[in-house]
Amino acid sequence: MNLEGQAETRPGLSWKTLLAIFFAVFVIQPIIIYYSLITNIALPMQAWIVILLWTELARALGAPLSRQEVFILISFQTMATAYALAFVTPIKNMYYSTSPESQAFGIIRYVPSWWAPPASEAVQILSRKWIFLQPSISVPISIMLVSIAFSVAMDIALGYFSYNVYARVQKLEFPMAKAVVQTIITLAEREKRSFRVLMLSFLLGAFYNSFTTFFPFLLGPYLSTGGAADPSMYFVTSPIASSFDLTTFLANFIPGAGLAFTMNMVPYIMGFILPLWVGIAQFIGAFAFYFIGTHMITRMNLWPVESAYSSSWPIFTLVQRSQLYFYISVTIGLTLAATFIPLALRPRVLTQAFKGFLSKGTSNTNVDRSPLRLSMLLFFLASAGLTATVHFLAPAFPIYILILFIMGGSFFTSLLSVGVAGISFSGFNIPYQRELIIYTSGYQGRDVWFAGGPYAPMAMSTNSASIAQNLMQADICRVSHNEYFKAYIIVVALGMFSSFLFVSLFWNIAPIPSGAYPATISLWPIDAMDWARTQQWVWTGYLFRFDLIMWSFIIGSIITFAANFILKNPLVLLALVSSTNMYNLPWWGDPISVGMAMMIGSIVANKVLSPRFGKAFDALKGNFFMGVTLGWGFMEVLKSILILIGRSMWILPF
Repeated sequence: MNLEGQAETRPGLSWKTLLAIFFAVFVIQPIIIYYSLITNIALPMQAWIVILLWTELARALGAPLSRQEVFILISFQTMATAYALAFVTPIKNMYYSTSPESQAFGIIRYVPSWWAPPASEAVQILSRKWIFLQPSISVPISIMLVSIAFSVAMDIALGYFSYNVYARVQKLEFPMAKAVVQTIITLAEREKRSFRVLMLSFLLGAFYNSFTTFFPFLLGPYLSTGGAADPSMYFVTSPIASSFDLTTFLANFIPGAGLAFTMNMVPYIMGFILPLWVGIAQFIGAFAFYFIGTHMITRMNLWPVESAYSSSWPIFTLVQRSQLYFYISVTIGLTLAATFIPLALRPRVLTQAFKGFLSKGTSNTNVDRSPLRLSMLLFFLASAGLTATVHFLAPAFPIYILILFIMGGSFFTSLLSVGVAGISFSGFNIPYQRELIIYTSGYQGRDVWFAGGPYAPMAMSTNSASIAQNLMQADICRVSHNEYFKAYIIVVALGMFSSFLFVSLFWNIAPIPSGAYPATISLWPIDAMDWARTQQWVWTGYLFRFDLIMWSFIIGSIITFAANFILKNPLVLLALVSSTNMYNLPWWGDPISVGMAMMIGSIVANKVLSPRFGKAFDALKGNFFMGVTLGWGFMEVLKSILILIGRSMWILPF
């Protein structure tokens, strides 16, 4: 999908980049698989670490990488390992379906054969060498492969469309994408000042991690209590980088109010690249949720009987419980408002994007007719393919609901996700969308519930935000969109093949689960319990509070209207809601402490450093942020290697 009017492009998919992709797929990916089997957590392999090694190696050999080649590398190093655990999923599903937990909750009698082999056949599979060649597991694998193919096509189509809406029509900032582009250009072209800032900040990040995280992990849990054998010790930090929780202290005066602050400098530096209004809005959102909101829940005695409030709850417990019992529904309502109300207030955003689709040639909105038509055709065919697959698996489920969910839901959810990425760090997805749709349909069968999940057909687009950001980066780096999409397809195909190959090899070494892979016998039972319990919760609608969804939608709509007419910014609610995603950063702190740190960092950058140093700071802050992140990530990789070595010693005879 080349852009008319795009600056002259240069090739980025060369033998050097292909070699790096092969390295990631056939060297890094098996490490990720093994690490997951022995620890049950994702290997924090920083793609940028591989990029740094590759760029320096190429330069040392007299063939330095161009900015186009570095862009291809950074776009697909993470993607190259994204499907590492794809072929672990059918094995884990088989384990879940036959586990004692599944039997205790009565779920085993509902598991369809197209999701996992029956229990009688699962026992036989455990004794076979080549698991994926067994007929009873071939059907779940075939469904997974078909689902991935359609999902990739839908992600590409919606990523391109959303890129036109937010990058070319609305011209959002995409702060993370721009920081990455600054680093790409610095690594490729080695402008002295930019490269010096990148390297010095890399050393700062590595040094800081060493004394706040790496050495406490090494000298504490790793040597004394076997941290290498206990992945729960992974997030040990020293006090100077910890979060300081004031929640239990405040419980005596303001019960249920969560408050904490962090001394970790990473989220403060993250705030450097955030627009000021986004940093402030994210903190307000987190404070409203976990200080004011949870206090009101406590004062009004709304906590359920099985989870009665206790003044001993730290902020992480408060966040977890409030998310589970209240904020899932609140977030659904707010994100629906954040998606639809801005489009209703400013329909020109969509009409301009579709203008190229309906008109001849290229419109004055910078939207290209032919690629946009092709992307919409691809989206229709891919979403229709997913809809047909789910209908084949669960024929009694209303097909019109599938169309609304997979086609309509994917379209608007991708706009939400890319919109959040346009103002913050990453995309955003509405939680439990699929489960809410199934429950509200009134459908009494259980088969359709198994059509969702990782690599399953009843799914919405989840990678459109990443693709939209990469396309914007491709424009700046002068890489053809056609070449980007070609590399995308190559990487997905290689990643799936590598997952099949290495999971098969690990199975031939020892069955999964077995004692050769410690996490499969010590931690998979916990996962099975969580899975079975969650199935029961969503089947009964326990997680969904329709009154909260309705009122949250109304309040979110009012906020959006007010922000549009007073602040002239209908995207404020997106920033407020994105604060709930901060709970995914547990090693930096809870949503309030992370939100506070980002806000302070944004204030310092926009009100102190930028006015004082002007364009010089604005040009280098992306490199500074990325350098600190890279240095931090480098030490995290070293820590993971120690865990890998320690856990691998499990099967030694001494």
